[in-house]
Amino acid sequence: MIYLDQAATSWPKPPQVVQAITDCLTNGVANPGRGGYSLALESGRRVFEVREKIATFFGLEHSSNVIFTSSCTEALNIVFWGGLWEGDHVIVSSLEHNAVARTVETLRRRGLDASIVTCDPEHGVDSEDVVEAIRPNTKMMIWTHASNVFGTMFNLKTLGAIAKEYGIAFMVDSASTAGIFNINMEEMNIDYLACAGHKSLYGPQGIGLLLIRREIPLLEPWSSGGTGTNSDELEMPDALPERLEAGTLNTPGIIGLGAAFDFLQENGIKSIREHSLKLINDLHQKLLEIPNVTVYGPPLGMRRAPLISFNVGYQDSNWVALQLNRRWDIAVRSGLHCAPLAHRSGGTLENGTVRASVGYFNTQEEIDALVDAILQISRES
Repeated sequence: MIYLDQAATSWPKPPQVVQAITDCLTNGVANPGRGGYSLALESGRRVFEVREKIATFFGLEHSSNVIFTSSCTEALNIVFWGGLWEGDHVIVSSLEHNAVARTVETLRRRGLDASIVTCDPEHGVDSEDVVEAIRPNTKMMIWTHASNVFGTMFNLKTLGAIAKEYGIAFMVDSASTAGIFNINMEEMNIDYLACAGHKSLYGPQGIGLLLIRREIPLLEPWSSGGTGTNSDELEMPDALPERLEAGTLNTPGIIGLGAAFDFLQENGIKSIREHSLKLINDLHQKLLEIPNVTVYGPPLGMRRAPLISFNVGYQDSNWVALQLNRRWDIAVRSGLHCAPLAHRSGGTLENGTVRASVGYFNTQEEIDALVDAILQISRES
């Protein structure tokens, strides 16, 4: 199979990730922080080492502020439900994934006030529009680093500076960018960073990250339960990470994610980014040359995440993806990509789009095969 759905989950996984998880499950894994015997202590040490790697990677001062979650979605929800209350106002972009959009809508029904800043899938957002959305009760700005539909990227340093100037918290959804683009929480004034471990970080599914630069005030726990510390108290502890990590950690997933960060360091995210963008820009150029194909998002040559959305004539996007799979064994994503707000902004809500996304293990030959297949579909249409 030619796998071009890396923005959904990266595949194949780096060999060292597979090996680390296998070794963890084969040679013994105990609950970290849940016992004084050697196997539990070793698990705790290995989890701590992964926290340290992650904190360094994202410019976070304290590794205790690295919170392991089950997904990027859970990381976002921890902040939404633990830090926002009735009467608070938040600002989000019109290109958000449902992990943000649906949660905001749910909290709106419970008294949260929200403003959606209109964004252009081709050029992003005007900073003045962001500033105009700020109110006296604005508590937080939640923004995607890149649209998972169009690849549109936003300048986190500019947005972070706005948040800092107006004294509001800044949370970033980096599901489509962490591991490809440099993200430094301190330099970009990011207070909360949500990451998906299984996408461009090249880790396994079922593991995500919430990174907290400053904890003022303390977030209310998303869930309650055992932490291995302060077990004599019925309240969750104040200290991180335990306050936000109730229950048994996904130790094999954490160990696998740690190996993924080793892979990123060994190969260099600059090299990974350049390879991925070279492929997606070549695909972009060739799609523009095919009759009846409409390409969405930033124009050729503009900065984008390594994904591209398109349609072939008036064909249903799901039908095009089905043809690619059945006839050429090519895997792409189609439909609304869990981001209806983005499709409304791009005028593609009715049909959705076909989305191809690439990563480190994709090749030029695979891109050429997709182009040939789209050309054939276009001719037949």
